[in-house]
Amino acid sequence: MKKNIFIISGAIILLTGTILIALKYGTLPVSWRELCSIFSEPDTLASTVVLELRLPRTAAALLAGAALAAAGVILQKILDNDLASPEILGISGGAGFAGLLLLFSVPQYAAFLNAAAFCGAMTAAFLISMAAWKRILSPVRLILAGVAIGALFSAAGGILLLFNSDNVSRIMEFALGGFSGRTMNEIFCALPFFTAAFIMTIFLPEKLDILSLGTETALSLGVSPGRDRLLAVATAALLAATAVSLAGLLGFVGLMAPHIAGKLLNSRRAGILLIMAVLTGSQLTLTADILARLLFSPRELPCGSLLSAAGALFFLLLLQKHREEA
Repeated sequence: MKKNIFIISGAIILLTGTILIALKYGTLPVSWRELCSIFSEPDTLASTVVLELRLPRTAAALLAGAALAAAGVILQKILDNDLASPEILGISGGAGFAGLLLLFSVPQYAAFLNAAAFCGAMTAAFLISMAAWKRILSPVRLILAGVAIGALFSAAGGILLLFNSDNVSRIMEFALGGFSGRTMNEIFCALPFFTAAFIMTIFLPEKLDILSLGTETALSLGVSPGRDRLLAVATAALLAATAVSLAGLLGFVGLMAPHIAGKLLNSRRAGILLIMAVLTGSQLTLTADILARLLFSPRELPCGSLLSAAGALFFLLLLQKHREEA
């Protein structure tokens, strides 16, 4: 227990240092003195850059990474599958399709992107649950239904891009994933969804640990697997929707963060794993955002491209591990 507290404390310190780096470094250099005086001297150029440009995108990266990581833990637990994540199961795809549909059809209502992503994620979760339901919500059927419905949303999104190829600048940024141009208004719009999702998550750890033991064991312990899996899927959908509304289609964070957290803690208990995974997810997205800004400055890479490349390698390593165990 003491070791885990030490590891979590170290993760908090590392994340705090990364936040300071994200606020300090960029195209316009900001000194440590200027960074410390951004609130006492709000009219300077450095204060404007930090407060209006870097702070919102840093907050967006932290929230999106935390949401995707928590969603990944929930889905991996209820499905008892290390390869489960919001992206792979199609929940992020549903949120992304709804976001693309809004940006294409009524771009003047882009402020409602949070609500659109939420509706898309919940629609995907509903369709997946209905397709998988047969007296009870089976993990195997959930995975198969999620992959199939995720493919449908992906195809629909591709058709939208094809028929709107003359207006893809904002759309491509959303499709690739990233935090460029985020504002504090967008953060405040996402906060109610984010808060609601994490309040729901607080009540899940014990249920997640029981569900991960299997359907028969859960039934023998007096738990309703179908109802609790449905609640968990809804929570994961809300978390994924929050992340998509802030970051677009950001891939693989929900897959990588729970595994890294589990390895660091050497524990599969849902409560402590959620805490560590949230910190790990925020660290991953914020580090990727910093690299995306600085690697080819003043040009900027899509943050999602870096995470997708890292996630693809991570996914292959997981597959190799599973094959060796088999």
